Formats: sequence, structure tokens, C-alpha cells
Amino acid sequence: MSFNFKNPSKLFSWFYSLFCPIYGRSYYKELLKALQLSGNESILDFGSGAGVLAKKIIKELSNGGKLTCLDLSEAFLNKVRKKLRKYPNIDFILGDIRNLRIPSNTFDRITISWVIHHLPGDALPDIIQSIIDTLKPNGKVYVIEFLSTPHGIADAELFKLFNETGLSESVVFRKKNTGIFEFKKESAK
Repeated sequence: MSFNFKNPSKLFSWFYSLFCPIYGRSYYKELLKALQLSGNESILDFGSGAGVLAKKIIKELSNGGKLTCLDLSEAFLNKVRKKLRKYPNIDFILGDIRNLRIPSNTFDRITISWVIHHLPGDALPDIIQSIIDTLKPNGKVYVIEFLSTPHGIADAELFKLFNETGLSESVVFRKKNTGIFEFKKESAK
């Protein structure tokens, strides 16, 4: 089954907005612990979708921190805008990260929740590299992902994608066929 995330139907958008908070509850809790936020970080939520994770993160950024929500879908980005309209420390970006020219060393943390397995396989290395290019030295990328096929990506493949960009990986949390992984960018010497 294929979903059109760029132009989702109203039914799919509704289902996705309902499913994510229920299914993701324990994963989001573990991810927020792993992020170890002090409140002043600059964070990119890549593939924000309906903004379920973004809403949890923005509440933690009370000390000068900033959240950027990036998505290919105008429909989903509009949902996030509406959901988070009362927060002044948030930016919304519509588009493909490979074409956005986001400056290098912009983000302390990047979150990617249940997105990678939806991206075209042949474009994954370029997309991952574009994401990593925006990460500050010692920055971290946190990925929540399904790990079984056909609706998921094997953890070995996920590790390979990020290791090829020079990031080291560790497992944060694993439950059934879903995992949370941390990928760290070491500082240049």
C-alpha cells in the first residue's frame, strides 16, 4: 500500500493524526528522555507530519530554544501551524531538504519519526546527507523507525545510511518491530 504524503487525502490525514499519538506514546516518551533537552537547543523535526512529536518538543524549548518543522506536505504543515500557533519560537519549512539550502551547522538535534521507510530508496543517501549537513558538530539525529518489511527498514540498512555520513549509532529503545536510534556527529578535530 502506498500513501501520498505530499498531498494526503482528508481520510488519511485524519487517520494519521489519530494513529500517531496512540501508537507512538511510549516511543515519544523514550525519545524525549534521550534528547536530554535543556531548553535552548535548535531542533529540526524532519517530516513533521501532523505535529504530534513537534508539540511535545516545543513544550521543552522554554530557554531560548527553537524548533523547525519541515515537511513535503502543505496539508500536514498547515496542521502543525494550527496546532502550534501559540508558540513564537517555531519555524515551518515546506519542501525537499535537498533543495532548501539550510545553512550547515544549524541544528543541535534532529528528529525523524517514522519517515525514512517512506522515502524513495535511491534518494535516501542524498536526503540523509542533506539532513546531516545541517547538524552542528557533536549534534545528534534521533530516528524512530519500523524495522520490519514491507512497512519499515532493516536496522542494518538504517545504520549503514548514517554510518556512511560519518555518524556513529547507538540504540536508545527497542520494542517489538520498532526502534529509536541515536546517530552522533563527532566534532571536527
